[in-house]
Amino acid sequence: MRKQWNLLLGLIFILIVVLLSVANVDSVAFNFLLGTAKLPLIVVIIISVLIGVILTGSFTYLKIYRQQHRIRRLERELEQVSDLQPGQADHASGEQSAAREEETRSSRRRHTRFRK
Repeated sequence: MRKQWNLLLGLIFILIVVLLSVANVDSVAFNFLLGTAKLPLIVVIIISVLIGVILTGSFTYLKIYRQQHRIRRLERELEQVSDLQPGQADHASGEQSAAREEETRSSRRRHTRFRK
């Protein structure tokens, strides 16, 4: 169901971009670092949207990559802890709870920073 909503929202977004582009077919002067070009406004709008999609996708991919890396690291740690003998597991769980507590504190700091 979620994929259907994403598809629907994507189609609505594309429809809005197309309608804005068709309504704005005048030529405009486009200034960039190396000079100026006279382009139809539809081209400027589409290029701007594509740049936004590429940037958003890049940042999203980076975040997903970091999360997957963290998951793999935590799975390895969990496997190491489960392989410990019963007497050593108590010591390892104390280290994990300290790490978890530190992680919770840092996440609280992040959340309070955004509330201000």
